[in-house]
Amino acid sequence: MSFWGNAALQAIAREAFVDHSFVHVETLDDLQSAWKNRTSEDVIVTSHYPATDLCGFLLGTKAPYIVFSENALDATLYLSRQMQVHDISIVRSLSASIACLSQMRSHSFLVNIERDKVSNLPIHRIVGHMCRKLGISLSTASMVRCLKHLGLEAAETLTSVNQIPDFETSVARINHLYAAPGDGCSELPDELRQLAVQVLQPFDGYMKTGQKPSLTWPHESFLLADKAGATAAGEIDLVGRARCLVYGPYFHLPAGEWNARFALGINQNIYGQIFTIEIHNSELLSKIRVRPSGTGSFAAEAAFHIERPKEPIEIRLFTDTGSIEGSIAYWSAELSPIDVTDPDSPPDMEDVLPERDVEQSGVPQEIVNHPK
Repeated sequence: MSFWGNAALQAIAREAFVDHSFVHVETLDDLQSAWKNRTSEDVIVTSHYPATDLCGFLLGTKAPYIVFSENALDATLYLSRQMQVHDISIVRSLSASIACLSQMRSHSFLVNIERDKVSNLPIHRIVGHMCRKLGISLSTASMVRCLKHLGLEAAETLTSVNQIPDFETSVARINHLYAAPGDGCSELPDELRQLAVQVLQPFDGYMKTGQKPSLTWPHESFLLADKAGATAAGEIDLVGRARCLVYGPYFHLPAGEWNARFALGINQNIYGQIFTIEIHNSELLSKIRVRPSGTGSFAAEAAFHIERPKEPIEIRLFTDTGSIEGSIAYWSAELSPIDVTDPDSPPDMEDVLPERDVEQSGVPQEIVNHPK
């Protein structure tokens, strides 16, 4: 959707301004540099992954902003075609864009244009809506030239609105990487589609509603420390020295308070083995210790705070001591937002045993033993 949106902005700018600059930025430094080096007074700024400092500055301005969005599967398919890859890196990239752009939700002049909502609309209505929000007025002739850049078939004059393509026809004409809505369900590899469904799809519509969803980072999205970062498919062997077992998945979350519920299944009795779970971005966000009793399914929870959505999240699972047997049958992290004003938000875990380094690090640490 952003490709078509940028093409529409370019077409509008050609007609509205004698000269203009079109810049892509990610940080406030990028914006400052682009402004100093601009070639005109009229500037269009775009960003896929705006950093916290950039969003903080933009939120203090009165300029209008447009967010172009589409559902998770369509976005995954488009990016997969564009990058010519079909793996987890696509999901990581899209989760970063969702998390970063979500910082702009509260801007009073933000306009959200969703592909699902405009799919069947003739493009002159979409372009007209964008112009009104941007405070731009185009003549009929300018509008016709603008629409030609967006797939209107050659015509000297526009004699009928029936000549104007709808959105889906427009994108198909200007970019062959786009597919009809829903094609991602059949074309995407099963593993990538399932990741998109679990990690990205819960955020469909989030820019409009503002309701942070709950989602799951599945077993297969993590990496095995013993196998040079191979995907964590199947059981995770515990035999060996104390060490990091799995890490990843390097996805992103919108800013705010979150709760992670870790689920793990123990196949064999591991005789009191204690696991340490850490949550990181560029710093340690939270740390807990888990002591399962016997075999079966267990869960532990940890709360953490995200300030910089552009930083990927890494979760690490360690064994505290060596083991001569045992394995983990499955492992996953379920993420849910914490409403700090909600009295029903998750209480502190029971059986908290603070350790000496808690006061130094400021990170909560605990031992839990909760059957799932």
